Amino acid sequence: MIRMGAPAMVASGALCVLLCAPAFAQAPAPAAATAKAPQGGAASSEAGVVFGRWDNDHNHVLSLAEFQQGWKALRRAGEIQARLHGQFQAVDANHNDAIDAGEYASLALVKRAGASAQPLSTFDRNRDQRLEFDEYVELVRRMVSSQAATPAPRKAP
Repeated sequence: MIRMGAPAMVASGALCVLLCAPAFAQAPAPAAATAKAPQGGAASSEAGVVFGRWDNDHNHVLSLAEFQQGWKALRRAGEIQARLHGQFQAVDANHNDAIDAGEYASLALVKRAGASAQPLSTFDRNRDQRLEFDEYVELVRRMVSSQAATPAPRKAP
């Protein structure tokens, strides 16, 4: 199981910077700065995925604007990941790096869902009857999207 916390996400961004730096250094002006898609190898495979996500116009060239937008998204994702990790640690009352059944019931998302909340086992991929951080992130992602899709109850006038 691979866990990617904020430091690893920043490292992934730094990898992209290192791969893109030579192209940016040779560019005549920041507005014209570009980097070509990385080629070959395992490290460049990960970099290629990041590059593909950031290359919005799919022309295999990363403009400065695309890089800035991607970098901003990477930082935002790192901030979200760090905030989720803080929430995870706050709920993990017994500090065993997992959310057990009792702790699960105390989650704000679970309380808000009430009787319609899915059981812990729905998110427990490895069936150890607790949620590790990556399973918790999936729980948050799914519950937030399902609660956002559910219209709020109308209040009586």
